[in-house]
Formats: sequence, structure tokens, C-alpha cells
Amino acid sequence: MTTTQQMIGEKIKQLRKAKRLTQSELAGEAMTKSMLSQIENGRALPSMRSLQILAKRLGVDAGYFLEDGTSLDLARMVRDIEAKFKQKNYQSIIFAVKPLMDGKLPMTVDAARLMEFYVNACFYTGTDGGIDAITRAVEIYERFGLFVESAKVQYLAYALMFTQSRYQESLELILRVREEYTSKKVGNDFLFELDLHYAESVSLSALGDYEGSREAALAAVALSREEGVYYLTDHLYRVLSNLAQMSGKLEEAKTYLNKARLFVQFTEDELSVQLLELAEIRQANAEGRYEDALRMGQKFQARESIYASSGCLVTGAALYHLGRDEEALAVLSKVTLPDHAYHPLDRASVFTSYAYKARIYARQGKMEEARQQAQIAFERVQHYPPSVHRKFIEDTYRELHN
Repeated sequence: MTTTQQMIGEKIKQLRKAKRLTQSELAGEAMTKSMLSQIENGRALPSMRSLQILAKRLGVDAGYFLEDGTSLDLARMVRDIEAKFKQKNYQSIIFAVKPLMDGKLPMTVDAARLMEFYVNACFYTGTDGGIDAITRAVEIYERFGLFVESAKVQYLAYALMFTQSRYQESLELILRVREEYTSKKVGNDFLFELDLHYAESVSLSALGDYEGSREAALAAVALSREEGVYYLTDHLYRVLSNLAQMSGKLEEAKTYLNKARLFVQFTEDELSVQLLELAEIRQANAEGRYEDALRMGQKFQARESIYASSGCLVTGAALYHLGRDEEALAVLSKVTLPDHAYHPLDRASVFTSYAYKARIYARQGKMEEARQQAQIAFERVQHYPPSVHRKFIEDTYRELHN
């Protein structure tokens, strides 16, 4: 087997799968399925005429299959970077790929895949350069007619925009990507369609369109049920529960949380378990079950978690309502704005910690400290959309400054 045969076969197979074609569909009348199988597995070298036919059906130039052996090195690098990504070794990905960004990468699908991993690593590490990588990956995918892959990589820009508080732009991007995906797709990628619904729901809620957010989440749940694909379902039910809770529909919120728990138990994902537990503590506080909220909150605080600050907030809220002021102040003083809190609702929720502390100080007759805490909270939520968190903060501010 020659390197050229292996390289050509690998590229044909990769593009065929990307376009969701069977071997029979790609072979057509030009060759047998058996011959195509041998070519793809590097056991046979196609004639130039056969290569031109395959290239035309795959939407590329025949020269693409005859590029030099650097493509094999790139394919090995993709496998190595993918392994690093699964290990969440994002800094290592930045270190490995960033030097290539300054040079001339070949116009190959493997290069586009490298760009995708690099974009994700930029998101998780806060590194600049993600938008440029998206542009280059889109150019490559569209050159080969891989429009679904192009839509998917454009979707990655949504997360980058969201972290920069560009919520309207992120929503417009999601809607544009969906339109391109719908008009150019070959077959259905239901996981990607669920990603789009979820991103739309999150973007709409960040803009204060809670009814629109609810409709997008329900559309995703309906698609999941129709296709039997339950990707993101626990997250969607938590979104729906939170939206119901904010509008005062506590029974509806509880129903959605119960559904979320069923899917969390199915996935057994530890972070999803923790997010659900926090949602259940917030629900207990909303229902006035402060002893239950405190018990669950203290149990949550006893574990190591990236959501430790949120655990302090819900526990501190329960202690405040129980009148255990000194304990509440001690716990609420540990609340900080997490690096992963990009959504304005999450941020506004964090800033309620200042409002709780303000009310406690007011109960203790420490009006100067109370007004100071209320002022901090009030100033920090002025650019956020209306919500129960913002209302609590603004009500606290007005009560203490009148």
C-alpha cells in the first residue's frame, strides 16, 4: 500500500461521510461499490478519470486528492488535538494550533477541524482569535460544499459573542445559521437542531424575551420527543422551570424540575446533577420552604463544586428568610461572580447577595452599610433586562433610599 493510495482513499471516505452518502450512492454507475471500498481503504488507486468523477460528485477539484503528504501529518494532528479536547486540555490546544494560524494551512477538511477545536479552546480559555478561526473553517467547508459543517462552525461564534454580552448579535447569528442549515442541509442532524433551539432560547432570555425563550425551549423538547433524541433535555427542562418560577408559576416550575431530574438520572452527568440540585434549592426558597432549602444548601456546600458560589447564595437566602442574620451574612460574603456566569440572569442573581446583605444590615439598624450594599447591587443590574432578581434589588434600593 502506498502513502498516496492511503491518502486518497482516506480523503474520499472522509468527504463521502461528511456529505452523508453511502458507498453505493457515491459509486453510482462509474464503478462498483466493491471497487470504491478498495479505494477508500487504500487497497486500490483510482484512475484519473474515476478520480475526476468522484471529485465532481463530492464537490471538490480532483487536485484536492493529490495534495502532498502533509495532509497525513495534519490528520494525525487532528486526532491528537481531539484527544486533548476530550481531556479538556484547552491550553495545550491553543499552544499547538496557534502557531499554525500565522502560517498557511492547506485548504483541507482536517485544517477546518483543527480550527473548530481551536475555536472551542479559545472560548474556554478566553483567548482571542476564535472569530478568525471560524472564518477560515467556513471558507474551507464551503469550498467543498459541506454546508452543514459550515453552519456548525458558524454556530460556535454564538458562544464567543455571548461571552462578550453581544446578545442581540448572538440571536441574529443563530437565526441566520438556522436558515442556512435548513436551506442547504442534506439529511437531518437533530443534535445540531437542538443546539440551535437551545441557543435561541438562551439568547432570547438574555434579551428579556422570556415568552420567546419559553417557546424555543418547548420547540426543542417537542423535537426531542418526536425524534427520540434526548440531548440537552435536562437543561431545557431546567430553563423552562426557571422561566416558570420567575413568572410566579411555582407548580409548573416544580413539574419541569421533576422532569429534569428523570433525565439527569439517565445521563448521570455530575455537573447536571449539581445544576439540578441548585434549581431545587431555589424552588424551595421560592415556595417558602426555607428549612428544606437550608438543609439542601448545606449539603451542597459540603462538596467540591465549580458552583460553590451559587450554593452560598441559595443557602444565604434561606438563612435570611429564617432570620439567622449573622449566619446569612457569613455565607453571603462568600458569594462571588463566577467566571462562567455570562448570562445576565445569572449575573443579576449573584448581585442579589448584596441586596440580602443590605436588608440584614437594615434589620440590625446599620443603615449606612445597608445603603452601601443596596447601591452596589442597584448599579450593577441597570443594564440587565427586567427580572425577579432585578426587581428584588431595585425594591431593596428604593426602600432604603427613601
